Amino acid sequence: MYLSALAHLGPAWFWRRLWFRAERSLGCLERRCPLRAWDQVDVPADYADRWRRSVPRLPIAKIDRAYLAPHVEAYAVANGHSPVAEADLLARGRFRIFDHDLVEAGMPPRWHVSVLDGALVDASVHWTKLSAAGPVDIKGVWELSRFAWVYPLVRAWVLDGEARHVENFWRLLEDWMAANPPNRGPQWMCGQEASMRLIAVAFALQAFRAHPATTDARLLLTARLATVTAERIRAHLAYALSQENNHGLSESLGLYTAGALWPQLKHAPAWRDQGLETLFPQVEALVDPAEGGFSQHSTNYHRLFLQLMTWAEVVLGAEGQQLPPRTRARVGRATEFLSDLLEPDGTVPRYGADDSANLFPLSGLPARDFRPALVAAQALFLGDRPSAGPWDEAALLLIGPRPVSARVLTRTEKVFRPAAGVGLLRHPRGTAFFRAPVRSPWRHRPSQADHQHVSLRWDGAWIAEDVGTFTYAGVGPDDFGSAIHHDVVTVDRRGPMRKVGRFLWLPWTSCSPLSTPQGWARPAAISAVRGGIVGSSASRKGSSSSIRYAPPSRQAAASSAGMAGPARASHGFPSPAPSRRRKPGSPRMPGPAKASSRPATVAVSPHGPVG
Repeated sequence: MYLSALAHLGPAWFWRRLWFRAERSLGCLERRCPLRAWDQVDVPADYADRWRRSVPRLPIAKIDRAYLAPHVEAYAVANGHSPVAEADLLARGRFRIFDHDLVEAGMPPRWHVSVLDGALVDASVHWTKLSAAGPVDIKGVWELSRFAWVYPLVRAWVLDGEARHVENFWRLLEDWMAANPPNRGPQWMCGQEASMRLIAVAFALQAFRAHPATTDARLLLTARLATVTAERIRAHLAYALSQENNHGLSESLGLYTAGALWPQLKHAPAWRDQGLETLFPQVEALVDPAEGGFSQHSTNYHRLFLQLMTWAEVVLGAEGQQLPPRTRARVGRATEFLSDLLEPDGTVPRYGADDSANLFPLSGLPARDFRPALVAAQALFLGDRPSAGPWDEAALLLIGPRPVSARVLTRTEKVFRPAAGVGLLRHPRGTAFFRAPVRSPWRHRPSQADHQHVSLRWDGAWIAEDVGTFTYAGVGPDDFGSAIHHDVVTVDRRGPMRKVGRFLWLPWTSCSPLSTPQGWARPAAISAVRGGIVGSSASRKGSSSSIRYAPPSRQAAASSAGMAGPARASHGFPSPAPSRRRKPGSPRMPGPAKASSRPATVAVSPHGPVG
């Protein structure tokens, strides 16, 4: 395993891992991020006055609530979701988790208890003494501390102007800070989580800045939070940058947010400059310049990337600046990439890691609707937008009203992005999406063992798709990133890669392009897996699988061929639940269909799926 990882990731990766482990074990991180009380965090006594005079104003702080309220009310009527009702549920201890389910968490919540299974994590020790790879899925412990609950409170206040929503924000923030002193407990383990939390606080503070509940004492609390968050990020930023994914981006942006939106703190200029200096190169490194694909091979994390860059552009705009032209160009290509995958109902084909990350839940639309994020990105980076609807709420609250050219969403008949390994073919009644990562060597590490996965959509519903991951705790074949949980051929329940770490799959096999898809009615053998099946009784060199797409029945077929030895090939097309979401903590989806030695085929005729 180690030799394979070294071959794919390089010796620099190996030495960095040794260094990061040494930093932790030798107490270096604990010395950089000491345990202390909040009142020991140095903030000038007159900082509230300084902040009010000098802080840049985001659009949510500039626009009169009387202007916003009718729009938010209209969006609430259109989508059938009341932000006031959700805010009132929150006040009674019912919190929405993963932008989906409502759970009883208490008011104030139990900040160190997992919302998935009720497991309690020790909050009395320094964060370096805790492990994210323990028996508890740490995602469930972190969820409420991402502060996604901030956004319905802001939306409710915008709608009705009631002081209770503002007071509930401050009560929850004060309770969280009392329960989570600097660097103590699980909520300080991850710089990305700390960054998302600070962005949420910054947004609410901008919205509530003129409200009487936003007192000087409370402003000082936020300045202390910004200080400790920035120190936590800087202490381990090199580790986040080494991930080459959303962690480095979000932590750089968190550092920039602390420096830009809490100006005149002692180290604010250094935080701001370091955040931007590390943010811009990452965008150029992680986004393909030609196709716009993002390093994480995931539609959900692609959305998160666009949300992070939207926030960066909004804060820079408040300072009278913009992203550099090269960076804006990359973000524009990334916006076009995701827009090309968008369906009329706002969904996109799910592929790659998907833990429901949604930085700005600023609309009442379902979590799988990507239009709220895309509308804001399209307006900022492309200068246009699709037709109007309730998905505009997030853009209105984030970037404010802005002149753009409206355009009708046109559905491209075919999309093929070989470097990103995604493609789709469209029919007036449906879509066939497939994963065919053909780049070898991989530019960035694979997200899942989903080579040649096929998702099918017909008459407005996904009838077969990637079921999502949602949890950090899956291991072996039970991991939702494994081949058996995708619509692919497996041999002896094995696929082209095996999971060797929490987020690492080896070896980095790829696909060989057989032809470029030309459209729904044109036959094509699209791709074949290069390298066979890892660890199966079938000969690696003698086994392969391919995606074939052919009329007249419009078949999207996955087949296995050339196996040597007593192996059994199987293929599963797991059907999504009606909600298209698995409830966190609920039983796993069923495994693949009964093993068969024949190719498995789902044929899509002009009248719908058959066979």
